[in-house]
Amino acid sequence: MISALLGAAVVGLGWAVSEWRGRIADRRRRVERTRDVQTAIAAEILTTVDALRLFDLEADLDAVVDRMREDSDYVPLVPRERNDTLFRAIISEIHVLPEEVIRPVVRYYSHLFALEAMIEDLRSDGFEKLPVDRKEAMYADYISIKIQALKLGDDAMDALSSALRKTS
Repeated sequence: MISALLGAAVVGLGWAVSEWRGRIADRRRRVERTRDVQTAIAAEILTTVDALRLFDLEADLDAVVDRMREDSDYVPLVPRERNDTLFRAIISEIHVLPEEVIRPVVRYYSHLFALEAMIEDLRSDGFEKLPVDRKEAMYADYISIKIQALKLGDDAMDALSSALRKTS
């Protein structure tokens, strides 16, 4: 009888230790996955933010508007941009990020989606047919969206950097 009780206690203790170790391993995997997702998103955002910093966006706006005023047929070449490939691939895992990271990251990427829509409008046949003042206004909106993307990208990078430092 005592040996049966002792055996049951050992089995119970073994089960409890195994469960405890499993939870620790799960916690470590979650922390690692969170770091991996944050690091990847930070790399993608930093690439876009660095690219935006290469240009003097306000000077570009002035030059394009001047050219539009000189030549009413002028249509600026606005390239398509794809700055959210990774984000789209891991959106289903956004829940692994800390709350203080999710908000600025989602705001940044939501803004990029608006930028993509504006680019499509600027590339459309309808844009070419607009009066010069409307073209100017749309191009100015495009540049302001890019300037805001830079600010939101910086905010997202600050949040990501802070969260990554906490888990180091």
